[in-house]
Amino acid sequence: MQKLSRLQIFILTKSLSNEMTNKSVFADFYKDKKVKPQDMEKIISSSINKLIKRDLVIAHCKKTKEKLFIEYINLTSQGKKLAKQLLGIQEHLPFKYKKSKKIK
Repeated sequence: MQKLSRLQIFILTKSLSNEMTNKSVFADFYKDKKVKPQDMEKIISSSINKLIKRDLVIAHCKKTKEKLFIEYINLTSQGKKLAKQLLGIQEHLPFKYKKSKKIK
């Protein structure tokens, strides 16, 4: 398993329940801590960018002349598997059971 920060784990687990997750949802991670809103945006954006580089998240951005602003994210298949592992959800194996013929 990859080494992830607590914020990255929070982002993955929050995004698992929704198909498209708004970036403002991740500000809940800092609700008990004293962090400036500007710093919070930078930290969340950098964490999302690191998850994008690891191919765990896809970002939907708004483009300006100078910069891209992340608005929504959704998980890739690898990200969904990792988020389920972090939550402790076991995946079901795709077994197909056949009825056996009884010999008389």
